[in-house]
Amino acid sequence: MFAHTNILNNVTSYALPTTKSELYIYASVVISVILWCRMRWQYRQFYRLAHKIKGPPSYPLKGSIFDMSTTPEKILYKFKESAVKNEYEPVKLWVGPFLFVGVYKPEDVQIVLNSSSALEKGLIYHIIRHAVGEGVFTAPMSKWKKHRRIIATIFSSKFLDQLYPIFNKNNKKLVELLSKHTNDTQPFDVWDYIISCNLNNVSQAAMGYDRIDKRTLAEFVLAMKKVSELSNCIVKPWLYLDQIFAVYAYITGLKVYLDQLNRVSLQIIRDKKLEFKTTMAAQQSNKSANGDVTEKTNKSSIKVFLDKLLKLNNEGADFTDGELKDEVITMTVAGSDTSAISECFCVLLLAMHQDIQDKVYDEIYNVLGDSDRDVTPDDLFRFKYLEMVLKETLRLFPPGAIFSRKTDANIRLTNCELPKGCNVFVSPYVTHRCPELYPDPDSFNPENFSPENESERHKFSFLAFSGGPRGCLGVKYAMISMKLMMIALLRRYSVHTECKMSGIEMKIDLLAKKDNGYPITIRPRVNVV
Repeated sequence: MFAHTNILNNVTSYALPTTKSELYIYASVVISVILWCRMRWQYRQFYRLAHKIKGPPSYPLKGSIFDMSTTPEKILYKFKESAVKNEYEPVKLWVGPFLFVGVYKPEDVQIVLNSSSALEKGLIYHIIRHAVGEGVFTAPMSKWKKHRRIIATIFSSKFLDQLYPIFNKNNKKLVELLSKHTNDTQPFDVWDYIISCNLNNVSQAAMGYDRIDKRTLAEFVLAMKKVSELSNCIVKPWLYLDQIFAVYAYITGLKVYLDQLNRVSLQIIRDKKLEFKTTMAAQQSNKSANGDVTEKTNKSSIKVFLDKLLKLNNEGADFTDGELKDEVITMTVAGSDTSAISECFCVLLLAMHQDIQDKVYDEIYNVLGDSDRDVTPDDLFRFKYLEMVLKETLRLFPPGAIFSRKTDANIRLTNCELPKGCNVFVSPYVTHRCPELYPDPDSFNPENFSPENESERHKFSFLAFSGGPRGCLGVKYAMISMKLMMIALLRRYSVHTECKMSGIEMKIDLLAKKDNGYPITIRPRVNVV
C-alpha cells in the first residue's frame, strides 16, 4: 500500500506543472490544439476535397509550398510537372493553411472562368493589389462590375484607331535607336529598348503625357520595377495579412516605392484634371462664339484613356482620384510590361527560327513594299501570319503565367466539386503545354494558330488574355501595339541570336519573363523587289 501511494505521488508530481514557465507551455499546447481542431472543423470541406484529389505532400503550417520551392519561377515548373504527373486533372496545393486547386483542362478552365460564382479574384491578389491598386484587373467583384462596364466602352475601334500615330511615331524612334547596334558582333539585350518604347506608347495613350519630365518618368519606372518584385511575397502566406505586410513593406523599404508610385500617378491625374477642366471651359466658350468650330477641332485631337475616363466621370461615372489612379497604373502595367515581354520573346524566337522570320518579312513586304509609310488600320488586318506568330509566342511564354479565382458557391468540375470559398488557380503556361492540345508543345510552331487548327481546339485552350467575364479588356490594344512594333522592327532589320529554346529560363516578377534578358544581334535589311 505504501509503495502504491509513493508511485501515485510520483506520477502526480510528474504530470502537473509546478512553475509558471511550465504553465505557459501547457497552456500554449492546449490553445494550439483547440485552434487546430477549430480550423479543421471550420475548413472541413477543403480537407474533404484535398483528400480526394492528388498533389504534393503538405506539412502543418508550412503547407506544400516549401516542399516545392520558395521561388515563384520554380513553382511554375513544378505546376507543370504536377499537371503532367496527374494527367492535367485538378491538383491540390497548400500555401500555408490555404488550399489552392490547380485547374488545367480547357473544359474545367471554362467552367471556372465562365462561372458567375467564381468572379472574385483569388487570395494571391491581396499581394498584387499593393502594387497596382484595385483597378479593373484586381478589383473586388463589387467594384469590378461597375468599373468594367464603364471602361469597356473606352476600348472601341474608334478609340484604338486614333492611337496609330502614337505607336508609329514611337516605333520609328525605337528603330533609330537600334541602328547603333547594326555593326555589333556581340549580342545586346533588346529589353531596355522595347520596354522604353512601350512606356512611351502607354504614357501617351493612357495619360497623354508625352511631355512628362525625365525625372518624373524615371521615378515612375523605378517604382514600377521595385514594386514588381512583390511576386516573391506570393509564396509567403503570412504576408497575405495586411497588417503583417505593412510591417514588411516598411522594414524592407518597399513602402517608399509604393508611396512614390502613388504620388507620381496622382500628380499626373491632377495635372490632367486641371487640363480637362481648362479644355472644357474653352470648349464652352468657343461653342458659344463659333458654333460648330469646336466640334471640328475636337475631332482632330487624340483622346487618350485618361481623357475618356475624365469625360465619363464628368457624365456621372463617379470615379475618385484613387480609383482613377488605380486604373491608370493597371493600364500602364498591362500596356507596357505585358506587351514588352511578348515582343521581346517574339523577336528572340524569330531570331532562333530564320525560316519563320523570312515568312513574316515576306508578308510585311507584300503589304507595304519597300516604302517607309506608316501602317494604317486598314493595313493591319492583312498581317495574318504575323498574328499567328504572336499568338504562338503568347502560347509558349504567356506573361500572366498564373492567375487565380475564389468561389462564392460550390462549382462542379468534370470530375470533382469545388466548395464555396475555394481558391482556384489557372496556369496558361501549363495548359498551353498540354500535348493533347498542341502537338510537340515545347516547339515554336505558328501553324498551331492557322484558322484550321484553331477551329479544332477548345476555345479555352488558349488563355494568354485569360477568359470569361473577367478576361482582359485590352486584347485589341495589345495586338495592335505588338503588331505595329514587330512590323517596324522587322521591315528595317533582320534579327539573330545564339540563344536556344533549351536555354530559356523563366523568372516571375508580377509577370513571367525570361531570366538574363533577350540577347540578339541585328542587320540592316536589303530590299529586293
